[in-house]
Amino acid sequence: GDTLWDIASVYLEEAWQWPQIWALNTDIANPHLIYPGDEIFLVMIDGQPRLRLQRGERVDPGVVKRVPSIRRTNAGVAIPALGLDQIEAWLAKVKIVNAADFDRLPYILAGIDGKTLLKTGDQFYVKGALAAGMSSFKIYQPGQRYVDPITGALIGLEAQEVGRARLLSEQEGLAILKITNVTEEVTPGDRLMIAEGLDLDATLFPQPPKNAMSGQIIGLRSDGTIAAAHSVVTIDLGLTDGLAVGDLLAVARPGDVVKDPVTGKAVTLPDQTVGQLLVYQTLDQMAYALVLKATAAVKIGFLAQSP
Repeated sequence: GDTLWDIASVYLEEAWQWPQIWALNTDIANPHLIYPGDEIFLVMIDGQPRLRLQRGERVDPGVVKRVPSIRRTNAGVAIPALGLDQIEAWLAKVKIVNAADFDRLPYILAGIDGKTLLKTGDQFYVKGALAAGMSSFKIYQPGQRYVDPITGALIGLEAQEVGRARLLSEQEGLAILKITNVTEEVTPGDRLMIAEGLDLDATLFPQPPKNAMSGQIIGLRSDGTIAAAHSVVTIDLGLTDGLAVGDLLAVARPGDVVKDPVTGKAVTLPDQTVGQLLVYQTLDQMAYALVLKATAAVKIGFLAQSP
């Protein structure tokens, strides 16, 4: 079947506005369940847009009917459907945290046998209070520290998961854990967090921010130098700016500064929009976003702003 988002992404320049129309109608109970043969009509009633649905003939769901066909789409205006599987692996291993909160987490003191490089099956001592009633933990190492590009103040820390461990016992103020798996070297000083499930909302309805805002891209995935469609970027906007998960932002290349050939004065050219971001994880002063589309390479320093 099809969805209103997929249909709108082909025919509308701003496909994320379809919920405003769908919310006014009851003919389409579930926008995620539109079947082959259904016909959708957009009409105006009393000045309000309305959707009308005419169900097509149903066939046995076990029967797949295929016929040769050509489908044309305008890639210049379509907004790709969000595939969370493209960022799920990244989300599962990396998270942004408050640097002060990270420094207060319990940490690996030493290996039971004095080892400094720990692997699967090794046991180690942990110093600090573990969450009560929990037995499974993720092991994290500090990654990139992000600073405000204007003030230079620390606004967030990237924590990288390097392994998992299981609680064995607690004695004399220390806990003993056993490593169940590792993805990188585990060493004393690494921090422990509860092994929470991955919290992904697969029903996000992208929408523009409620407040006008403008920030910058301050980090790229894996410390790269450029980003493209389906890449993850870090921006210096967050909850304190009114940013929310599901917000859409435009990516713009800052305008170049050129010399006026007549007056000799410096002139700043207009910013050029080169892509679109979808915010999927937020902190107070920063956030992760997925590049939905890009017409040029996206770099650190590019603007992230209200569309």
